[in-house]
Amino acid sequence: PGPNQDGPVWGYHFVPNQPAQSISSEAAIEFLTASGPCPPNEFLWLHFSLSNEDSEPWLRRYVTLPDTFYESLQSDVDATHLEQDADSLVARIHDVLFDFTFDAPVATTSLCVKPRVLVSAHARPWRSIEQLRAAVQAGQVVRSPIEILARLLRDQASVLVDIVRRSKKRVSPMEEQLMAKRISV
Repeated sequence: PGPNQDGPVWGYHFVPNQPAQSISSEAAIEFLTASGPCPPNEFLWLHFSLSNEDSEPWLRRYVTLPDTFYESLQSDVDATHLEQDADSLVARIHDVLFDFTFDAPVATTSLCVKPRVLVSAHARPWRSIEQLRAAVQAGQVVRSPIEILARLLRDQASVLVDIVRRSKKRVSPMEEQLMAKRISV
């Protein structure tokens, strides 16, 4: 479904040793509310836009998530955070926006990892999530929701290292000029 509709902006159904398949909101509801034994090692990744006011009610209706996840959606803490809450991992991860400038704010994504579902939600596009989504669409096999979380944390670290490298490239010439002219600041 699109961002103006009820439910996730996009979602994927993962089956062991196979590329993920895109899943509709209706199919996600069927998977999440199915009675009987769950297929082993199958899970969903559902992504929500917090700018859609129907996202949180949809989640509360169809997915059992801990209160810490909903609290993370409202949090203004600007540090990456990961905590365990019963059978869930709740994370709040930051990334730079697509149109990175040195003054750009960061984009924040809240995640909840459970055995059968990973939920991600953000208010603004997040580069690392879009990169991972592109890899999933291209057929990359993912074995578990924890693997997605680990990949996002690695991607966050890579983005931050890239920012430091680009910053150093911009600062080094200025530093050399200052030192050559022996200007003190």
